[in-house]
Amino acid sequence: MSPTAPRPALNRKKIRPTVVIVGRINVGKSSLFNRLTERNKAIVSALAGTTRDYNIGQVSWRKKTFNLIDTGGVNTANLKHSIQALVSKKIANKIKAVEEIESAIIHQTKKALAKADLVLLVVDGQAGLLPEDRELALVLKKLNLPILLVCNKIDSQRWRDQTSEFFQLSLGQPLAVSAANGSGSGDLLDVITAKIPGQPGRPKTTPLPPPIKIALIGKPNAGKSLLLNKIVGEDRVIVSKVPQTTRDPQEIELYYQDQKIVLIDTAGLRRKAGTDTGIEKIANARTVATIKKADLVLFLTEADKKLTSQDNRLAGLLKDSRVSIIVLANKWDLLEGKDPNIDKKMKDYYQASLPFLSFAPLLFVSAKTGRNIDKIMDLILEINRERNKRIEDKILNQVLKSAIRHHLPVQAKTAKHPFIYSLEQTRIRPPEFKLTIGLDDTIHFSYLRFLENQIRKNFGFLGTPIEIRISKLKKKKL
Repeated sequence: MSPTAPRPALNRKKIRPTVVIVGRINVGKSSLFNRLTERNKAIVSALAGTTRDYNIGQVSWRKKTFNLIDTGGVNTANLKHSIQALVSKKIANKIKAVEEIESAIIHQTKKALAKADLVLLVVDGQAGLLPEDRELALVLKKLNLPILLVCNKIDSQRWRDQTSEFFQLSLGQPLAVSAANGSGSGDLLDVITAKIPGQPGRPKTTPLPPPIKIALIGKPNAGKSLLLNKIVGEDRVIVSKVPQTTRDPQEIELYYQDQKIVLIDTAGLRRKAGTDTGIEKIANARTVATIKKADLVLFLTEADKKLTSQDNRLAGLLKDSRVSIIVLANKWDLLEGKDPNIDKKMKDYYQASLPFLSFAPLLFVSAKTGRNIDKIMDLILEINRERNKRIEDKILNQVLKSAIRHHLPVQAKTAKHPFIYSLEQTRIRPPEFKLTIGLDDTIHFSYLRFLENQIRKNFGFLGTPIEIRISKLKKKKL
């Protein structure tokens, strides 16, 4: 793409109905979200306000598919403000006076409700009807959206008999469910699919390539959430100076050049010694699990600071996970003492500090100013092509013969040169190769590194780890 060519727009067009879960704190919104999406995506805790960013999942039922959004947990007054902000600009301006993270949660809830085709007002059937439920019901009615009243925690007939008091909210029949054991969830989905727009069945679409799953990884406050918002072009996740603001992995779907991309913002991994039990421990475990599921990782570091042992630990974790990697030196705008050679100096520093990630391209970016952010998406597509590249055995063995002529194979245990029979590619995503040697031969690890360099020199594989496995030729039976 030429420097003057316009960058293709990110397509985040709404393609399916959206259902939004709303309710006061600890009525079980996240548990209901997990039950309906059949995924433990939202962290569930007895600690009030565990959900901060909203979670998005997909639900398919009766041949209909819809997006389900679990909103962040805030106190009733602030949740009312986020709803009223959709109706009144004066209320929206008052939100700025609220504490930083709380204000961001209100903003997120407002954005979620703006997308809604249907709202689920969740109440606690065991706690009974509370004044906060009445307040929320009144303000929700101002949105002029269809509302379903979901009475959660109805684990037995004893509690079911108490749902009648919720008729006072004038929102129709309270739908009794138990997110904990799944009771009533099928009936709830029947009602939802009857209310949302669209016809049963899935629309016919042109088959698209598999989505590229991108995880944003870095230590706390490296700028992951701000970077994600800059890429997407909206304040999709909460940005704060408070470490560990992001707890749940936040997934955002978008299309770029007809390629579906799933961006995942993860909680900043802390050092093991500084990791508390409970929510942070769960967040760390989910971050590690996200890395394993990702195709490519955007590894964020801070350009204005020296790389730390924590950065090195994360880099080692990424290398062992066999994912493709782009190293981002963020906060370039804060780097002091820039001179004409600063780019080369920084590249040399990163290469010396992270030699085992030498295959990963390095970008100097600023999530704050937008520096080089426009290059990230194109680089993702390029690396994805490299990750899926397959080389013919004939061509590979031509490169192998040339490599052997320039540098004879080195035995791991003796001075004898091992005999190499062939080199073939056995898989993609990530690429893996099989090197066949004699039954009694061994190969020194340095020669494997030499062969990897020859493969990269001839075929690229930018940003993608390469693994060469050793196979020994079996003796023929007499």
